[in-house]
Amino acid sequence: MSVVTININGMDYNLRGRESEEYLLEVARYVDEKVKDIMSKNRKLSSTAGATLVAINIADELYKADIEIENLIKKNSSLEERNATLKERINEVREEYESNNELSKMVEVLKSENLTLREELENYFNEVENLKKSNEILGKKDEDYSNKFNKLNEECRLLEESYKKCKDENEALKVRNKETKFQLQNYRYKVLDLEKKLIDSQVDLASERRKGNALLK
Repeated sequence: MSVVTININGMDYNLRGRESEEYLLEVARYVDEKVKDIMSKNRKLSSTAGATLVAINIADELYKADIEIENLIKKNSSLEERNATLKERINEVREEYESNNELSKMVEVLKSENLTLREELENYFNEVENLKKSNEILGKKDEDYSNKFNKLNEECRLLEESYKKCKDENEALKVRNKETKFQLQNYRYKVLDLEKKLIDSQVDLASERRKGNALLK
């Protein structure tokens, strides 16, 4: 438990918290700047009125941050739906593998779509990280703010797990693409081998006919 003396609008307060002294002082400086800004714009405000306006402003910032988090969660749901659609397309490609002559083109399309999805997920992850940093100060103003911040942390952890899962699936897709290319190459070799055997058989047949083999007349 850290105990520090902070100064807000010219008055000293003893502040206790589980966070480090540096963090508590940073929070105090943030609040002090807000109070001084409000008081400088209206000299007639009392300290209580100024503190109330600052609390409203900070609550407004936190509320907007919550809305932004909610929008990001909705965006993540949309990305998960796209990822599910991509999985379905992969299954369709796998089922049509034996009869599809344009498999390599479809694999390239899937790789391109998967790369775009990964980039969007990475950008989204960066947005979540930036938002989490900006909420560390707002979320620990008091016990209510601390509870909200813990909830945001849990949501971010789930989003990180979702990102890791998508990344793992992307790696698995790369492996499957390599296996598919390898199988295609094997089929090409088998076709070439069969064509060679057919040509050899035709040559042998022609040779036997020239020898006058009675069975081939």
